[in-house]
Amino acid sequence: MIHRRTFLHTLLSVPPALLLAAAPTAALAQQLGEGMERGGVLDIHSEDERRSFADLQCTCGCPRESIATCTCGQAGGFRNEVRAMMARGLSQEDIKAEWVRRYGPQALTVPPNSGANRLIYVGPLAVIAGMGGFAVMLLRRFRQRDDQKAQAAAPPVAGAKRDEYDEKLDEELKQLDDE
Repeated sequence: MIHRRTFLHTLLSVPPALLLAAAPTAALAQQLGEGMERGGVLDIHSEDERRSFADLQCTCGCPRESIATCTCGQAGGFRNEVRAMMARGLSQEDIKAEWVRRYGPQALTVPPNSGANRLIYVGPLAVIAGMGGFAVMLLRRFRQRDDQKAQAAAPPVAGAKRDEYDEKLDEELKQLDDE
């Protein structure tokens, strides 16, 4: 019976695992099959270009890459747009602002630290602090429970209130010692 359950469990768990493992690959292949050719060349000429390109995300549908690393055909056009902005004398912050105006705030690789986006930075810290507080509370509760069990199992302390059973026990122990 145990072998049947193990075999059945294995039989039922393998196909979903294979489907989950293959799903991202299939989705990427579908995206690439829709005209997203990934055979472009990264033509970055200076460190200023690299910094500017790294802050901006390619919006072609590639798996969330910056235009500094994306090799699709549209990324090359995006890089040329940014070069034109740099040639007009725009600063890196101005280029980011223009990119957000054109493609939306999701087109930045790192969201700005302002407004509701601060939750992205503060949220995980709050969750970590909350889980730490929960762990401390749980450990204290376990310690209290252990202390209560230890007190219940501990022998009576001298000077503690004695009852009739204690007296009977003492008498019987004395009789055993005398014998």
